[in-house]
Amino acid sequence: MRHFVNFGLLFSFLTLMASGVLAFIRPFSLVTTRVHIIFGALTILLVGLHVLSRTRYFSGKLAGKSASRGMISVIVLAWCGLVALALGGIWPAKQLVGASYEARHNAEIVRASPMAGFLETDDMRRFVARAPEDRRSVAVSLLVRFREGLKQAPATAVWAETSTGTMIETLYLDQALAYGEDVEWQGVKTRRNRILPIWRNRYTMVSGIDPNGEVDAYTASTPTHSFSLDQYLKPGDGEGFVICVEVNAAGDSNAAFPDPVVGQPSLLYTAYIEPGAEGAYALLELTAHGGEAERGGTLGYDFEGFDRAKRLIDLLLVKVGAPKE
Repeated sequence: MRHFVNFGLLFSFLTLMASGVLAFIRPFSLVTTRVHIIFGALTILLVGLHVLSRTRYFSGKLAGKSASRGMISVIVLAWCGLVALALGGIWPAKQLVGASYEARHNAEIVRASPMAGFLETDDMRRFVARAPEDRRSVAVSLLVRFREGLKQAPATAVWAETSTGTMIETLYLDQALAYGEDVEWQGVKTRRNRILPIWRNRYTMVSGIDPNGEVDAYTASTPTHSFSLDQYLKPGDGEGFVICVEVNAAGDSNAAFPDPVVGQPSLLYTAYIEPGAEGAYALLELTAHGGEAERGGTLGYDFEGFDRAKRLIDLLLVKVGAPKE
């Protein structure tokens, strides 16, 4: 048993160390987190077994000479000090955390609204939902269904914006695009604003950082804008909003769009939502493309030359839930 515990602790510690380093230097990964949690639990179990096997040693040190008790007191004080540093964000804890990937790329990392959630039932279907703030507001949910037969689902972003084109909230973004401007898309390194340029330029308003990493002066001049969908989900207030879905598939180059990485530009589908209006469902319609959006977010409306890109979507259906009594 002693050898089992010792070697188990060794390999468990090595795994914890590796997953911890990856979590520090790389974007958030559910796989890395899962490995870290599982081996953390295993380490707790093995340490428990180790302590049980050394009960006489620990009890002897605790009840032993004053020198032993003094050493233990120093260790406990050092442990308490480290806990205080970590909880308070005091040097060097703050500096260490600030050197992590998440801290250094904070402006680039996109996390959907905490009131939004999504479910991927299969490779070709997404459910995106935005919960209401209170019982007087409505819930909004969206079904994204891609055409059967696609080898891989297209890159997708779902967001809500005002009728004048100002982003309110990002509700869904493919995780492969959520952690930096430079991404690997279908095995090719490229920039996020080349894949979903319309969403990325709208996101500048929320993040304050443009696709090139520069602080956007226009964002700084609009401090009163609300980046919350809650105020738009109240029936009778007269403020509608637009649900937007931008999609782009890799490997769909043609004669009109020969770029080997992006191929045909992204397509934008929209639907105008009025929470107080009659009718609980709305279909999103093809609205524009992102062929010019890399340069300032300009929308394109000429669909000449598009073929497979216009056949990616099978259904985009929005449901607006009535407020609860």
